[in-house]
Amino acid sequence: MLRISKKADYAVFLLGAIARQGAYPGGHNPEAVVSAHEIARLAKLNKSVVANLLKEFAKHGLLDSVRGLKGGYRLAKAPAAIALADILEVVEGRFTLVECVAHGHAADGAAPAAGEAASGGGLLSLAPSMRATDDHDGADCALIAFCPSKAPMRVVHDRIARLFRDIKLDELCALPPTHHSSGPAATRPAAPASAPAR
Repeated sequence: MLRISKKADYAVFLLGAIARQGAYPGGHNPEAVVSAHEIARLAKLNKSVVANLLKEFAKHGLLDSVRGLKGGYRLAKAPAAIALADILEVVEGRFTLVECVAHGHAADGAAPAAGEAASGGGLLSLAPSMRATDDHDGADCALIAFCPSKAPMRVVHDRIARLFRDIKLDELCALPPTHHSSGPAATRPAAPASAPAR
């Protein structure tokens, strides 16, 4: 069955922890940065695990990295502009429900994630037998030419991919609406983030 990994769950929490500090364009503290050490403390996760995830998100343009003694990370865009699909693509690779559906059909309109293995490594919740191989030209199924379920599975694939695009980080983390004014609402202290279930 389709299952979002624990690593992806952690990733949502880490990005949410940064968002709660208002460290993003339009946030109440847009110039602030949050250190990997502080995020690891909040998440009660190993610092190296946190640092590696944050580096990946910076590499893919979801985080801005600030070097130095007081360096850290901030979101590169507002939480409402970061989709669950963006997060999952960094952590898991491009979503593919069934390999024959995805072959030659980028249903979500997105290119494969940078660094995604050509062998299909990183595809979300695919059994090894369902991953593409060069021997089968991208389809690992002998029935693909006349399979009656290929079109219906494409519908399922597209709807799940659309759902991942429609769910944003602010909704995932139950963040309050962004305030652009300089009034009290914009400077309200961030609520403490709760750690993901482990």
